[in-house]
Amino acid sequence: MKKRLLTVLVTGTVLSLGALAPSVNAQDFDSKIETVNSSIANINEKKSAVNSTIDTLAKELSDVQTKIDTTQAKKAEVQEAIETLKTEIAKLEKVIAERNTRLEEQARSVQTNGARSYLDFLLNAESLSDAVSRIGVVMDLMGANRELMQQQAEDKKQVESKEEAQQEKLAEQEAAEKELASLQTELNDTFSKNKVLLANLSQEELAEIAKRDGLVAEKEAFQKRLAEEKAKAEAEAARIAEASRQALAAQASQSQTTATQTSYEAPAPAAASTASTSTASSSTSTPAPAAQTSSYTYTAGGGFPAVDPSFRASLNGGYFGQCTYYVFNRMAQVGTPIGHSMMGNAAEWPSYARSYGYSVSHSPSAGSAIVFQQGLAGADPTYGHVAFVEAVNADGSLYISEMNVRGLNVISYRTISASVAAQATYIRF
Repeated sequence: MKKRLLTVLVTGTVLSLGALAPSVNAQDFDSKIETVNSSIANINEKKSAVNSTIDTLAKELSDVQTKIDTTQAKKAEVQEAIETLKTEIAKLEKVIAERNTRLEEQARSVQTNGARSYLDFLLNAESLSDAVSRIGVVMDLMGANRELMQQQAEDKKQVESKEEAQQEKLAEQEAAEKELASLQTELNDTFSKNKVLLANLSQEELAEIAKRDGLVAEKEAFQKRLAEEKAKAEAEAARIAEASRQALAAQASQSQTTATQTSYEAPAPAAASTASTSTASSSTSTPAPAAQTSSYTYTAGGGFPAVDPSFRASLNGGYFGQCTYYVFNRMAQVGTPIGHSMMGNAAEWPSYARSYGYSVSHSPSAGSAIVFQQGLAGADPTYGHVAFVEAVNADGSLYISEMNVRGLNVISYRTISASVAAQATYIRF
């Protein structure tokens, strides 16, 4: 019965959980998200490089603008100097022109009446020395006019030379300004292209981020759906388990009633603490089990409290009405409760007991749990069997109490031979 119920429970659970096998899993989403994150990281690296280029171009543009400003300032100074020289030249040209006019008038005067004037000037000399002196004055006057004309011509030439030099400087400044303006245009073009590239990369990054956020949302929705389906499956498994438990409890209740009326076998009183031998007979109210003899010889242990079918251990990891369930209760009743609920099937008890630090051996003793491996002395071929050693007899046989040998939740007693006892395993709790 136990195996059939377990089969139903496990099968129902597996079928329910089978619905949870999705076509994709969380790792698929993680892989896609990681791919998108790598793409975002790559875009960020490109953006960083472009930003660095933009910063460099911005600095170069700033330097070029400074040079342009300096060149334009120098150009303005040169233009101002040229304008000053032009003004100076204009003044000199005006003075020279005015003086030329006077000289021309003087020359015409000399041609018409100048000779007579000069002759009168000389003839009116009072003496020869006075005449010579007057001739010198005339010559000096004419020489001074010539020198003045020459000086004006030299001054004009120098001013024109300065203007020419300033014009050359102006040409140089204009050439430098033109070159800087060309460089500025080129840098501005490169700067604009990098700005466009940066904007495009930012758009790509936003698209990838949106893609990643979408995948994250899908993953969360997937995990939520999976959790809901798992919860439904677990609820269904719990429902099946509860239905099985209720069915088992109903059967156990019926079996216990039957056992109380017809099948419960009370052991004969033991006197192991006061005598080396005693005789126990089956209860007069119930028949003795077929495997039980009419008398038992106690040589070790015994004298435990009579089995109380209604006793329930506070910690019990066995299935109700099964052999494991009974040994949990019996151990607690005699004062050596099992401190771990996870002991597995009967055949697994030795392994669990060793892991918990309990004594496990092949030496029987009263008060220990006896484990029959699969098939030994009629033990279940899959789960094995466990019982409680009530006493060890002089001939090496054992007197044991157990459950589910004669029915679910039915407590029974029997004596096993020394040869069988030697093959069993014993656990001291």
